[in-house]
Amino acid sequence: MSIRSRLPSLALAGLMVLAAWPAAADGLACPGNGKGAPDGPLFEAIAKPGAAAGSNPDLRVAVQRLRGEGLSNGAIIDHAVASYCPVVDRDASLTLPQKQSALRSFAAQVTTLVYEPAQDATRILVTVPVSTALSDQIDAAAAKAKQTRDAWIVKTLEAGVGGR
Repeated sequence: MSIRSRLPSLALAGLMVLAAWPAAADGLACPGNGKGAPDGPLFEAIAKPGAAAGSNPDLRVAVQRLRGEGLSNGAIIDHAVASYCPVVDRDASLTLPQKQSALRSFAAQVTTLVYEPAQDATRILVTVPVSTALSDQIDAAAAKAKQTRDAWIVKTLEAGVGGR
């Protein structure tokens, strides 16, 4: 089985693990209580504001370095998420559910980055939780347009953002 075919299963497994983490009374339940020593370059890449994981060149370099040091893909993802958790947990402007969502989104993005390193830097994974009703509407609209769900979402986003 190729890595590409396993990517959705691996991403789902990672997200399920993150969803299962119990929330601490005052924030996220980060591995090691958020006190683990973060990897220097990896932490610096993660802490840069405004850069999504998939489009962050410093994060790409840090992932390549860790891979060169012999870390497995799973270990790199675990390391990145463990380093990112305290960063997002310290953001006082976010509620606990927003922190959990940010952590899940980062985990999905870094999973894609790790398992598809040749991925075009202009194409990143964007994860947004939607209600079941909205998900059903998306499926219906995509079917009506005779497009895949993903193709319809991308087309709709491009039209909305680009004003097309």
